[in-house]
Amino acid sequence: MKTKPLSFFFALLSPTLWAGPVIEVRNADGKTLMIELLALDGENVVFTTTGEKSKEHTLGLAKFDTDSQEKIREEAKALPPRLPKLDIEVVVSKRREKDGYYMINQEVSAKVKLRNLSARIPFPATKGTITYFGRNRKNPDNYRVMSKRSFDVEALIPNKGTEAEVLGFKTRFDSDNKGYGNVGGYEYDSYLLILADAEGNIIANKTSDAGVRAAIEKDASKTKQLSDLAEGAVVDKNLEIQQ
Repeated sequence: MKTKPLSFFFALLSPTLWAGPVIEVRNADGKTLMIELLALDGENVVFTTTGEKSKEHTLGLAKFDTDSQEKIREEAKALPPRLPKLDIEVVVSKRREKDGYYMINQEVSAKVKLRNLSARIPFPATKGTITYFGRNRKNPDNYRVMSKRSFDVEALIPNKGTEAEVLGFKTRFDSDNKGYGNVGGYEYDSYLLILADAEGNIIANKTSDAGVRAAIEKDASKTKQLSDLAEGAVVDKNLEIQQ
């Protein structure tokens, strides 16, 4: 995790995509392609190719040969509905008040803003959860779950937005950087936001921490592992739970 927290994070988010079938197809010129089929959007095929899992391509169905068109149509029947992109803005408020020479009282909360960027695809109702992480200057390699707060997100029709005020937590910590007389205490460091559907499947996530973001991109199961942590749980810089 970062040693310096981010109080504001803004991003264009593409929700977690369901893995699609990998099929062999040919374009109209007879060139063979191995694609992961993500969606059939009208007469447009959305897919990734081998070695380019992070890059989506959109190509008209007519650009494929006749057999491939039929194969794509058949495989597309089993695909789940495609989720639209969201605009997500998270603003973290960190109110600080001095308590003596080095001690700081800190009150943390957040505002989450969501907007459906699609002009025609609705985004389903979800449950949002923010996990707030704190860092102790006496042991800066460990991070503690300071608080977990959940909130309901209504279904978003195309081009519609919503926002939620999310409660946080209060903490008290020693701000002495030298550390010799530091009495400890956890200061807010970062957050992890997830959106889950009615069945509990995580369909979108966002974090202000580069280390968490890299871990999730490498292993998507880390998202659930981190979101399942109980308040008070402590993890190290490798996101391993400490006893």
